[in-house]
Amino acid sequence: FGVPVSMLTNAPDSASTADKSGFLRMVNRICFDEKDQNKNQKHGFRESENEREQNAHTVRKYCTTSTVSPDITHATECLITFASTRLLRSPICSPQLGFQDRKLDRACDMLYEICSAQGYKNMVKSVPHAVRDLHAVYVTLISLDGSPQTKRWRTHYLLLLWLGVLLLNPFDMNSIVDDGTTLVAGIVQCCTEALNEPGPSRQAAAFCISTTLTRQDVSIHFMVDLVHQISSLLADLGSLESQAPFAAMGAVQALAAIYKRGDRTLLQKLADRVFEAVRPCLLDAKYGTIRILKHFVIKLVARLGIAVLKPRNASWCYTRGKRTLMMDGFESCYEVSDADEETGQRASVGVEDERFKHIVESAVGVLLQATCDSETKIRWSAAKGIARIASRLPRGLADDIVKNILSIFTDPGSHHNDNAWHGSCLALAELGRLGILLPKRLPESLSALELALRYEVRHGSRSVGANVRDAACYVAWAFARAYPPCVLGLYLPALIEKILMTAVFDREVHVRRAAGAALQENIGRQGIQAFGSIGIKLTQTLSFSALGSCERAYIEMTPVIAKMGYWEAAFAKLLRELVGHWDTRIRILSAKSLYALVNIVNDRSLLQDIARRASLVLAPLASGSRDLAFRHGALLALAHVMRALRTFDDNYLSAQLSTVVPSLESSRLYRGRDGDLVRIAACSFIAALASCSCPLNAPTQLRLLGSLDDSSGHALETVRTAAATAVRVLSMSYFGVVAYTNGAFNEPDEALLSQTVFKYLDIVRKGTTASLARGSCNCLGALPAWLVVRDKSTLDVVFETLIVRAWRFNMVAGEKDAETRRGALVALKEIVTVIDSRHLIRKRALKLHASFVHNAARDFGLDKRGDVGSWCRICGLKAAVSLASVINPQCNLTSTSCKSRIVPCLLKRAARITADCGCVNFVLARPFLHVDSIFSWGARESQELCCALLRHLSEKLDTVRKVSLQLLPMLFQRAPAVPMRNEIEVRLFANGKSTELPSRLCTCLQLKGAYHSAILSGLIQSAGSRDSKMGSLFRHALVHHAMTEAKTQDNSDTSYLARSFVLKTRTLGSRVSKAPSVEERSRMHLPLLRCLTALIEAGALNPIFQTASRVHSDPNALGLDLVISLTLLASYQHSSDVKKICAAVDALLAYLSAAAVSAPVLAHRSLATLLQCLHSPYPRTRAYIAEQLYARLVELSMVRDCFVGMGPLSAAQELLCDINWGAEVNMKFFDDVIFRLCHILMIEKGHIQSQEAPPKVNHTECDELESYAYLVRVAGY
Repeated sequence: FGVPVSMLTNAPDSASTADKSGFLRMVNRICFDEKDQNKNQKHGFRESENEREQNAHTVRKYCTTSTVSPDITHATECLITFASTRLLRSPICSPQLGFQDRKLDRACDMLYEICSAQGYKNMVKSVPHAVRDLHAVYVTLISLDGSPQTKRWRTHYLLLLWLGVLLLNPFDMNSIVDDGTTLVAGIVQCCTEALNEPGPSRQAAAFCISTTLTRQDVSIHFMVDLVHQISSLLADLGSLESQAPFAAMGAVQALAAIYKRGDRTLLQKLADRVFEAVRPCLLDAKYGTIRILKHFVIKLVARLGIAVLKPRNASWCYTRGKRTLMMDGFESCYEVSDADEETGQRASVGVEDERFKHIVESAVGVLLQATCDSETKIRWSAAKGIARIASRLPRGLADDIVKNILSIFTDPGSHHNDNAWHGSCLALAELGRLGILLPKRLPESLSALELALRYEVRHGSRSVGANVRDAACYVAWAFARAYPPCVLGLYLPALIEKILMTAVFDREVHVRRAAGAALQENIGRQGIQAFGSIGIKLTQTLSFSALGSCERAYIEMTPVIAKMGYWEAAFAKLLRELVGHWDTRIRILSAKSLYALVNIVNDRSLLQDIARRASLVLAPLASGSRDLAFRHGALLALAHVMRALRTFDDNYLSAQLSTVVPSLESSRLYRGRDGDLVRIAACSFIAALASCSCPLNAPTQLRLLGSLDDSSGHALETVRTAAATAVRVLSMSYFGVVAYTNGAFNEPDEALLSQTVFKYLDIVRKGTTASLARGSCNCLGALPAWLVVRDKSTLDVVFETLIVRAWRFNMVAGEKDAETRRGALVALKEIVTVIDSRHLIRKRALKLHASFVHNAARDFGLDKRGDVGSWCRICGLKAAVSLASVINPQCNLTSTSCKSRIVPCLLKRAARITADCGCVNFVLARPFLHVDSIFSWGARESQELCCALLRHLSEKLDTVRKVSLQLLPMLFQRAPAVPMRNEIEVRLFANGKSTELPSRLCTCLQLKGAYHSAILSGLIQSAGSRDSKMGSLFRHALVHHAMTEAKTQDNSDTSYLARSFVLKTRTLGSRVSKAPSVEERSRMHLPLLRCLTALIEAGALNPIFQTASRVHSDPNALGLDLVISLTLLASYQHSSDVKKICAAVDALLAYLSAAAVSAPVLAHRSLATLLQCLHSPYPRTRAYIAEQLYARLVELSMVRDCFVGMGPLSAAQELLCDINWGAEVNMKFFDDVIFRLCHILMIEKGHIQSQEAPPKVNHTECDELESYAYLVRVAGY
């Protein structure tokens, strides 16, 4: 059919390359690829059905993102041309019933997806309308197999749509076909049947029948029959079957399409009949429940009213004339004169026949009522219908319609009816677009527009009115296109200001963008003379993308428009309306926007005036409003305004503002729902007063401090954090000023210390509740340095108290509390940061270092929230690096090659030591400082901290790894004497190759010593995890590194990594080992066994089996140690956790396979251990061990030189298969079976010991939950 592929491939790009290529490839495959067509024909319809969803998704994705692309038009033409080649060309009298063409169906599927994405009105523009296709399309349509409800309904839909386009040809039907009447009757019959369908075919049938019945050569009796059908369907709608509503919808939809397209003279003849047919829908409320039917009825009524009126426009209507953007002729504005008004009143533009008057009156009444409907589509159709009918009415009647629309905005009863407001806004916009809203009605219309732009009604925890504001923006957009500057210029400044405030401050993104579009339209249509360069800047600032983010609009756009002359409008909008918004997010953003507005003001007198205005409005709301939204918003706004002032010295306003928080507390306004928000805002307000140095007397300062202390013990962490922040600012502003007397510091008095340091220490020590302990720790960390370091004893007490609370086994109110530990660590870090380094003597530094590195960095606590110990580990690592930085300020250099990063300059250190104690030779002889040095930090501390960071760098949690990766370079820069620093930097950070972090960490295992142990502990935890993708990456890197090391090492000596794994396994099975802790040991149990299994299966630990084969009599051999440790871990006496036992069994099975040839003695030992594990009292464990052992024996039967022969292996496999190991029977039965297995596999029975059943529990002394837990444990789950 002659459509080249280049037509598609050379079309310009409008969407992403991937979407476009997939779309075009699919079109080419359908239209041009013969191989694909032959394959589809060979495999049948099923393959096409499987690909349909994928093809539909590809087409839909491209068409929705590329609405104006020429590619879609070209593709439509190609597909419809291809479909035309697949049509039937047989005579009408002999159609091929049951016709099926899969190629046609695939093309129609693609066309339907394009149609659904682009709309059928755009689709029909690309459909060919050659007369020769009319016969073929009709014959193919009536030959389709089944009804439109079958899988081929898309083909049915496209053929109906195509047939409707072909019937738009103006040629007489008898000149196209032999019997035009029969063809029309057949088409009407097909369309009538499709009108009864619930699917999309109904829409295509309505389009097709409208183009058919509106032809000049088609008899009117077809339309009369359709009207009778509608009348009967609507009259009996409630008593018919379920198919009747769809039939009624289809008939009304078809008639509405006919009245849109048909000849007015012909349609007037049926106006009475049509109106009588749809009258039941207008009078009976039960028809309103069928929303789609009501929508089509409203469309039909509107078009019916238009059909009975004269088609010419009324002479009184307002017309804009030329619409150039530059608006050259301001003086040529149109005005309605008195003569025009009189002429308009006398003009005969009413109905041509008086019998149609009741139709017009009823239509107007129905449409006005429909503007208040709950369905948006109905309101939109009603608004357009009202405007079009009013454009053909006399001026007096049209003005009555306008007044009726405007009355909605002033009626108090309709204020809570958002549907009425939305429909009235749509109608107002349509009336303005069609010139019915005359300039004298502009003041009332703009007043209504202003109310609609601010319309919002709260319903519980949400609000309605976004659609009203969106429609109001559409009204403003329509007014800009309807009136010239000489008419709208008088009201333009106020209109622009209202639209601008909506574009910046509205809550909904679509409303902000609609207001931005209306603003651009008004500025562009009113010309340069009205706005100048400011208008261009406004349109550039308030772009579509800039208004997409609410935070960006409030915080970034507000100062920009304020500098353009809208500062006062924005300030008033925020102060009067938005600070009390129902949405918490809007209140917070409003406060931040106020800060941005006040911050751009530099005049001191203006700032004082702003403070007075804000205080007069917000202070009463903040202290006495019963509405939580106004109370919270006013506090936040006051806080941000005061913070933006920077300095404030008005004593009168200070006294007034200082009573806000006490008034809240005396009125008990913190209570109730969302009272925590008010507490946070109050803390922020107190911090703002302190930050701007508001003049407050000492009692008021202590009163505000007491309010913060009450909030610091709140149950919510956000409140405690806000209180601690406010305590920091308040104490720094009022209590942190250090005065000198005779060259010495003034110490704080006892009263102040009792209200701050001693009070918080007492609360932390007692630990009455977890919330109080957490808040007091935060407040201790927020105090200024001169309060904490009043004397040595005070600082020591603070450190000791916080270190005790940071201990990972510390109890608060009888339970472990991770938040208290984290708060204590953060407080220690803050204190270390603010105090002078001379206070951090070695004794204190070592205690802090031990708390951070040896305690916090090993906190592996768990609760129902997960790994809460990670919070303490992160805080401990940060605090340790901060401690190193404070103690060694001379190391904070930027040069990476300077030796002082590792060891401080000897001359400076010598001078420092000489000034302190005169010990110069000691430093020169020992440049690396150790424990016996007088300095606070040495090489051992640096190494321990570096080991902690490296371990957590290989942990499984992403947050811990990220923090460790950020802190490690800081440690190298700030801490002195880090051993092997260069080697670590080279392995981790050097070499620009894109190597993954797991591989780089595995190379650090070659460092040996403490670094090797620390890194290996972290790698085991990550590699043994099965929760994330990083676990598999770490596991692969560890196995690869172990294999590489095993190949490079000499077989006469075992590898260092293998010895480390054996040692860790031995430590894990030991009950007397003190390190690691019980929590850490339990955390590492499963990951270590999984890593061990992976390494043994990969062959990375083969050297230990080769060594053990020569020195198996040595009890210290690694292989023997490993099998002994695994035996202990797999026993019931060591652990009752089924997962841990199964993991140990997996390791033993891998051990069995690895030692089967090279170390038969160890293989016998592991096999004996596995048989002993079959004595487990848990059915689930026995079944798992038997299943895995059977699979492993099958593998061993295929291994040459195995330590067990083929016969015993086969006999053992048969015995394992014959027994139901998961059965709950007497253990003596399994003992006999296991002894038989020992005899078959030549294992001494002395190596097998029957494990006792779990001890019986006296159920009379246990409650129901304990007995159920015991049952679960016994069952092995």
